[in-house]
Amino acid sequence: MRLSEQWLWLFLALLACTGLLACSGEESASGDGPAVKTAQIAGSVFYRERMMLPPGVEVEVQLQDISQADAMANVLASTMLKPQGAPPYEFVLDYDPTAIDSRMTYALRATIRNDDRLLFTSTEYIDPFQGNPVEILVQRVPEPVARESPTLEGVTWVLATLAGKPAPVGAGGKRVELQFDADEGRAAGFSGCNRYTGSYVRDGAAQHGSPLRLGPMAGTLMACEEGAELERAYLQMLGSVTAFRFEGDTLVLMHGPEELATFKRF
Repeated sequence: MRLSEQWLWLFLALLACTGLLACSGEESASGDGPAVKTAQIAGSVFYRERMMLPPGVEVEVQLQDISQADAMANVLASTMLKPQGAPPYEFVLDYDPTAIDSRMTYALRATIRNDDRLLFTSTEYIDPFQGNPVEILVQRVPEPVARESPTLEGVTWVLATLAGKPAPVGAGGKRVELQFDADEGRAAGFSGCNRYTGSYVRDGAAQHGSPLRLGPMAGTLMACEEGAELERAYLQMLGSVTAFRFEGDTLVLMHGPEELATFKRF
């Protein structure tokens, strides 16, 4: 009987030890050290515009360290969600409370994006530790203003460079000018001493740029002490033009791949 009792106590001890080991393994399943406790910030993101978001947008909320005013914010935690329907859009943000330093400044930032395009963003400081729930108002980001594509006609072009050199001024300190009239098919302007006019066409083909050819130019017959040499070189250049292209707001006249002159819009 005594031997049986000893075996019974040994069996119970082994059973208890096995249970303890099993519990120990469950607690440390995520690592050798103690499990990291997380805290949560819960709230909602909303906007006041009466509009629905396009499909596929994403709402992101970040917990940021903004202590250094001259540096980018350090993101401690973030959460992403795909909104459904109209706002508000509720979120829960998990973070590590041991990473919070009372000497630092923290903030919440919310954005709404459609692929790489920013649609909405928060613009005011949001205290992440003010207590749940936190409400974050986001403001709509204005769409970029589309720049008009430059046009050849209907613009006064002022000569900027000629044969790769800065263009001098003509008689009386006046700049050389060029205008194109699509209705008349005429080019006209000031060539350095006289006014000139002639035909132009944009037909045909060009390997470099868009096709452009100017016909012979007729001008007034004033004699100038200044600007005469500029005028001869300029009119000769116009007669050799085969194409044009735009570089931003700059008009480039070309002969094949060679740049003959550049103009700025007046």
